[in-house]
Amino acid sequence: FSVNKIVLLSGISDPGVCYKNKKYSNLINVTKTKKIIDYMIKRNIYFIFFSTEFIFSGNKGNYSEMALAKPSQLYGKQKYLIEKYIKKKTKNFSILRIAKTYGEELEDKTLITNFFLRLKKGEREFTFATDQIFNPLYSKDLTKIIKLFLNKKIKGVFNVGGSEQLSRYKCIEKITNQFDFKNKNQIILLKSKLKNFKFLDKRPLNISMNIRKIKKIIRFRLTKIENVAKKIITKNNLNEKLFERR
Repeated sequence: FSVNKIVLLSGISDPGVCYKNKKYSNLINVTKTKKIIDYMIKRNIYFIFFSTEFIFSGNKGNYSEMALAKPSQLYGKQKYLIEKYIKKKTKNFSILRIAKTYGEELEDKTLITNFFLRLKKGEREFTFATDQIFNPLYSKDLTKIIKLFLNKKIKGVFNVGGSEQLSRYKCIEKITNQFDFKNKNQIILLKSKLKNFKFLDKRPLNISMNIRKIKKIIRFRLTKIENVAKKIITKNNLNEKLFERR
């Protein structure tokens, strides 16, 4: 059989792991990725490459596709190197700069479900950064976008994120607001700055992206994080399971 469309997902996506294993992550994310791209170009295969919001410095936010990429961390630098390589080598591609993605399965360990798992362990007081801004993206919205791009072989560079630019603190606040009033009042949210959290590599602050370009192509409304949170809570009966009834 022949392959004429590929979604290139391979790579090490954890910034901390990339920083801790510089040579190995460079081998996987840059050297080997270039070889895969060369293979696809040679066979005239249309491909989608997953890039990242971390290619931006995080100094301004609301970055468009034309904004200057200036990554401050190793992972972002690796992704940007591949972006430049692709643009230089071919036009038969799409680069999707993916924002922080979350799902609805309790075991997926993403933004919402990680918070629910902490609640399940008995935690009730949380501290989140108010100064790191991003566009949280629902995984099922991303799946729809990928299918659309593959079907139509859409080409170019696109910022792909949710419709809202939110801090991590604001995300969790929207999630907690979906619990019953009594349960919500048991949760204490504290504000902090990103610099107070320890990371192996630098984390840019405002990596929010302007998504006007992708919104002109898709024919559906992007999902809001509170709607997914409400769905998870209802589906899994979390008002009952995560909080004791007195």
